[in-house]
Amino acid sequence: MLNKFAALALVASTLLSLVQASPVPSMQASSSSLVLQKRTPAEIITACTVPNSFAVTFDDGPSIWTHELLDYLLLRNIKVTFFVNGLNYNLITDAPFAAVVKRAHDEGHQIASHTWAHADISAPGVDVASQMKMLDDALLTIIGARPVYMRPPYGNTSPAALEYLGSQGYKVVNWNVDTNDWQHPLDFKADLDAYKVALQSLTASGQGFISLQHDAEQGTAQVWSKMAIEYVISKGFNVMPVGTCLGDTTGWYRS
Repeated sequence: MLNKFAALALVASTLLSLVQASPVPSMQASSSSLVLQKRTPAEIITACTVPNSFAVTFDDGPSIWTHELLDYLLLRNIKVTFFVNGLNYNLITDAPFAAVVKRAHDEGHQIASHTWAHADISAPGVDVASQMKMLDDALLTIIGARPVYMRPPYGNTSPAALEYLGSQGYKVVNWNVDTNDWQHPLDFKADLDAYKVALQSLTASGQGFISLQHDAEQGTAQVWSKMAIEYVISKGFNVMPVGTCLGDTTGWYRS
């Protein structure tokens, strides 16, 4: 009996020595790992930082009327930002619309993302990663680069969406001047009033402006866009792409 107890004691002693000799996971290493995995959410940009700047931006294209807008911009030597979709009013990979996007890029305009299918990225179940990647891949084929700047459709975001966008290096841009041109596509006075109100209320704050309109609206592409730009210039502002109005002249794209 004593021999049995002596044998058990010997086994227990051996197991204890093995446990004591085994390395204990470091709490410091675990904490460090958690820090490395933490994502920094993207910040939402709504105003320019360069003095006297005004970024005129267009969403939801390319459209069949975008070429006419580009003709005017080329004539006036003015650069803007286009937040494009992959599949909204048109399919961006179709030859005529791919040509519009390539022309805009080649003429010095900033091409930015508005998601593949104009998805509300704040909505449950929306695959933000897929929405961004599908358009990025299409633009890589069309212009040879993927955009860094993006605008969430409807201006909607969520903590999870901003976390993902931040982890991927996207810059999220909304606006501080909204014409709501899609609600009154031929009421150019209402569009102009939106500009006037914004300039009166925000100029004193020293903010630069980022305006929203849609080149998928025929009236905007053919008429309102020209009125808007001429009005902004008449008020002494310099019209430029969003990247430029934020002091960024080289970080618009990645390969």
